[in-house]
Amino acid sequence: MMTAHMSMDEQLKDQAIRQALAGDTAGARETVSGVVDRRYLRDAWQMMLFIESERGSVQSVKDTIVSCPDPSLLASHFYLELPQVFVKAGDRSGAIEIAKAMGNAGVLPLIGIAAHLAQDGDLAGVREALSHIDDEDLRTMILRKVSGLHPKGERLTARDLRADQAASSGSLAA
Repeated sequence: MMTAHMSMDEQLKDQAIRQALAGDTAGARETVSGVVDRRYLRDAWQMMLFIESERGSVQSVKDTIVSCPDPSLLASHFYLELPQVFVKAGDRSGAIEIAKAMGNAGVLPLIGIAAHLAQDGDLAGVREALSHIDDEDLRTMILRKVSGLHPKGERLTARDLRADQAASSGSLAA
């Protein structure tokens, strides 16, 4: 009985991946909801996320992340690097939106985004990325590090970041 059930799960996983490749993400999500075995669930959700990231649609990536019933199914090196892929492609706001959709798992990617943007001299981007990190001590420490790399006229302060947070609009992520 166990072998037959796993076989059905594998078939559903494969079907969901085919649907995702064909662009039927809603159908893929519906199909994968019938999978019981966590190994196949994990494979299906990670592949669906990879397919959406390859298409380059920030909204589709966020929708896939948010619709996943268990964030641990997405946990992988690829998942944590996903926002970096978008920021390196020049989509700073998309990278930040994806990291925000990741919830607690998005803190490390937000720090990575801030580091990347600091290297590029994009201080507004650094402020924007860090404004989504709840831990004020962590934000302040990173701001100090980044500020040490830039001339006095361009330094960031914790006060600047708090002002940015107060002015920022609500998150697009659920």
